[in-house]
Amino acid sequence: MARRRRRRKSGGLGRYVVVLSLFGLGFVYREALLGLVTSPDVASESSPLPVLTTERPENGPLDGGPHADVPERATNPIASPDDNTGETIHAKSLLSSGRRALGSGDLVLARAHFSEALNASLPPQEEIEARAELRKLGRETIFSPTVTKDDPYSEYYTIQPGDSLQKIAKEYEVTAEFLARVNNIPNINQIRAGRRLKVVRGPFHARVTKGEHTLDIFCHNTFVDHFPVGLGAEDGTPLGKWKVKTKLKNPTYYPPRGGMIVAAGDPDNPLGERWIGLEGLEGDALGATRYGIHGTIEPDSIGKDASMGCVRMHNEDVEVVFDLLIAGKSFVEIVE
Repeated sequence: MARRRRRRKSGGLGRYVVVLSLFGLGFVYREALLGLVTSPDVASESSPLPVLTTERPENGPLDGGPHADVPERATNPIASPDDNTGETIHAKSLLSSGRRALGSGDLVLARAHFSEALNASLPPQEEIEARAELRKLGRETIFSPTVTKDDPYSEYYTIQPGDSLQKIAKEYEVTAEFLARVNNIPNINQIRAGRRLKVVRGPFHARVTKGEHTLDIFCHNTFVDHFPVGLGAEDGTPLGKWKVKTKLKNPTYYPPRGGMIVAAGDPDNPLGERWIGLEGLEGDALGATRYGIHGTIEPDSIGKDASMGCVRMHNEDVEVVFDLLIAGKSFVEIVE
């Protein structure tokens, strides 16, 4: 204020005009940033698949939900993008919008903003926050028995006479095991007409990132969960797009390079108790048929390149993924 009074006393009308102009430019810039903050309220359904603030540390334990405790990220975060780029400013604005929506209790809007921010150019620390918030929101909006208001992915369904859980699941492109998990149904073959279920519109998809040894789960294009994996030795896991072709509980192991067949249920069976068979569609995966996602009897191999090419998971994790992915509908991307 003192500087402006001095300029008036000196009679410098031109300088006074310059000050007002600079002040006006600052106001316009502030309004532009606020305009970015109020970016679209929902994420585009046509967006491509993308590769959850939180009180717990990045690698701290989770606190409930149907999913196993795993870290949010691997230990090799990507290099930080330039914080001054327009794309990064936009991504941070979306992140701020997600925080405000979360603070006001609008979980669906928060999920949309965090998801769009994650698909944009966030610096590593903000990316960790977005993934952590999306994972918590996934447990609240997708994996809980409650339907969140205005959620396009979920609704209530009243079981009709003659219904089966398998029939309902097929209509919504999810698995009967997933509906049973969400609705706390102990036996998928025993449901009662008139009971209200929460149903989620699938299908779910997955992305494996080789450099981080992670598998991300998406409901349509929205990140909802995250698991560590083990991969093929000597770069033995082909990149590309895959389709879920088969799913087996308690699989028999047929060694791909010859050797002794290991029966289902044998403690030496390296596949554990779940097998998700994949069919390669694009990239290096094209035409490949002998790869899959499975459990392991070597949990120390998770996070390493130690398999013959398949994606290994902790047994409790692969059981969850098995219940999410659906044969013939779900896709798996494997990227660097």
